[in-house]
Amino acid sequence: MLYLFYGSDVATAGLKARALVASLQAKRPEATLIKIEADNWDEALLRSQLGGQGLFSSKYIVWLDRVSEKTEAKEALAELAPLMQDSDNIFVMLEGKLLAALKKSLEGAATKTVICDEKKAAPTEDGFAAFAIANALTRGDNFKAWQAYRQAVDAGTASENIIGILFWKAKTLGAKSLARDLVTLYHEGHRGRRDLELATEKLLLNCAKP
Repeated sequence: MLYLFYGSDVATAGLKARALVASLQAKRPEATLIKIEADNWDEALLRSQLGGQGLFSSKYIVWLDRVSEKTEAKEALAELAPLMQDSDNIFVMLEGKLLAALKKSLEGAATKTVICDEKKAAPTEDGFAAFAIANALTRGDNFKAWQAYRQAVDAGTASENIIGILFWKAKTLGAKSLARDLVTLYHEGHRGRRDLELATEKLLLNCAKP
């Protein structure tokens, strides 16, 4: 499965792509994240990830960060795109501006395409709101984190998107207890055992500095 994020506003595209990766990690904490960038482009490594275990038991999330900046990668992507789409593993691709031919190939293979051009950028995108909450929590400012959460939710940001970003931040900081709490919260919310919005709000108010 392939998700494509690209456009002249790479910063916004990157936020959206990272939010998806974080959400996927929250849903599948056992999955291995593999990051491939232009500087460490390895076609053999990418091809080795084309196999998989099935959509709901994926073992790999492959994060491709502007690999088309590498000439060899750009030449291979048109062929690899449909193979990534057919794979049971998940591939998330972030790019800047794309040439017409490559853009056509990638868009044709992607399950979902998100285009972020500078003229379409907005300062209140979900990714920005979720990262503001995570950053406040990192500083130990729980009230600010809660305040940012309420503003984001009231503006229409889904609680599950915020949980994904918080999970990513917790893992980055090595806050294992918080990461576990977020995974538990996510699954209990989707099983109807807890109100996801209220439970996330309570967590932000009560948790200590990661």
